[in-house]
Amino acid sequence: MKLEDIKKKNIYSVPDKYFDQLPTRIQARVNESKPAFGSSWNWNLVYKIAAPALAVIFLVFYFGIRNNYSEQSADYLLAQVSTDDLIAYLGTTDLSTDEIIEELDFSDIELDFYDEGPIMQDMDINDEEIDALFDEYGIDGDIL
Repeated sequence: MKLEDIKKKNIYSVPDKYFDQLPTRIQARVNESKPAFGSSWNWNLVYKIAAPALAVIFLVFYFGIRNNYSEQSADYLLAQVSTDDLIAYLGTTDLSTDEIIEELDFSDIELDFYDEGPIMQDMDINDEEIDALFDEYGIDGDIL
């Protein structure tokens, strides 16, 4: 079968006087009274505007509160843990003493290494014992 053998036939039809009545039908639809914008609520429009706005407000509130809470609660929770528990935990981890010391901030700590200082008050060590410790660890006493 060839394309030339198919008869040309218009399969679409238009109702009688359709195009004669079309302008008047369009004009009638345009002139229909529509309610003013303020007189009734268009709930679809309200949902389209309010839903994203509420979602943005919720996300900002959630992440803002969560970040502030997590910063404050970490300090609070750490203060609740006893020193013995911290030592026991650090004993079970693979952290070395050097790694722990690297993370410490010594800028706020004031240490007094003289006889009247708080560290030396609790120690009952005489000069001979200190010299023996220096000799044991190979420390030259003159550098102090």
